[in-house]
Amino acid sequence: MITLTHGIKGGEEAKRECPNCHSKRSWKDGLRKTNFGSVQRFICRDCGFRFSEKSYKDCLTTEDSQLCALLEAKKLDTQTEIKTVCAEDKDNLLEYAWLMKKRGTADSTINLRVSTLKIIQKKGVNLTDPDSFETALAVELLTTARKYQWVACYTSYTKMMKIPWEPIRVKYEPKQPFLPTHEEMNALISAGSKRIAAFLQVALTTGARSGEICKLRWSEIDSEKCTISINNAEKGSRNRTVKVPPKTIAMLNVVSKKYSPYVFNPNPICVRVLFATLRKRLAHIQNNPRFLQIHLHTFRHFYATETLKHTKNLNYVKYALGHKSIVNTERYTHYVDYGEERYFSAVATTVDEVRKLAEDGWNYFQEVNGVKIFRKPR
Repeated sequence: MITLTHGIKGGEEAKRECPNCHSKRSWKDGLRKTNFGSVQRFICRDCGFRFSEKSYKDCLTTEDSQLCALLEAKKLDTQTEIKTVCAEDKDNLLEYAWLMKKRGTADSTINLRVSTLKIIQKKGVNLTDPDSFETALAVELLTTARKYQWVACYTSYTKMMKIPWEPIRVKYEPKQPFLPTHEEMNALISAGSKRIAAFLQVALTTGARSGEICKLRWSEIDSEKCTISINNAEKGSRNRTVKVPPKTIAMLNVVSKKYSPYVFNPNPICVRVLFATLRKRLAHIQNNPRFLQIHLHTFRHFYATETLKHTKNLNYVKYALGHKSIVNTERYTHYVDYGEERYFSAVATTVDEVRKLAEDGWNYFQEVNGVKIFRKPR
């Protein structure tokens, strides 16, 4: 078992409070040279988060400091707000962020859009002038993915701020997700501490997003039925209950209830930092750079493809992932070689017969003359 303290021993103890987990167990982690001189860097021994002297003083919460500054400024009186925010942001990014917040947009989405719009501003774009944005879009050397992101963020901005603009269509085809091997996934899980290993095991066997797992409560785990309920679905997905192997339940049972009622740290940033440290160290130890291509969302892709390979049931994978549209699930079908599959078949005419077949693992196929036909692979 590899612990997360490997690789950071030997530094001078600093006892600075970590802005991520608020632990005072930290080491000095060298100096960073900037245009204004050298800045002392620190690393937290509990969560692995790296921060500097400035971030330690300025970061007041575990949330993104940019969004916090915007929301804190919104609480000030009008004159103070004009001095602190509007003087620096002439294009009403504060108002845009606040409107999204009032309409229930996730903090992570607000942070991404505001930071993207600030990058666009640095290119000399006046956000209130669509022609200025289109000029930058034509001149700047952008990848198709980045151009698609710019257009999506600016479209949201113009719509929210009621600026007339006809969005530009960007033909963008997302890259196929990287799929690691079973051995690489198991190596990542085995290399983590009890908590991070359990987190990754849940991601591997439920296909849930990292933010959904962070909000998982102890009451949503059924040890007897070996099921986990995802009741805080993200990105407009559906809540669902997923069957998991007994191994997953066993790994969860040995995790301490430090964050009760939550199973894991409800702050997803902490998990991302820990995972990034883990995969980097494992890539170095095993001399396998493929580990660096594995992200937390890779576990969701891996679950979807493996489940589809074994069940050949697209509707079940759609339910397990929480997708509302089958179109989102169909992106995984090209990984599966359906070939000339052969099936067993069974029919049901009553409710009891339907329930019996469903409990025995039969999949509904179609209905003919009032008779429901079920099937399952040979």
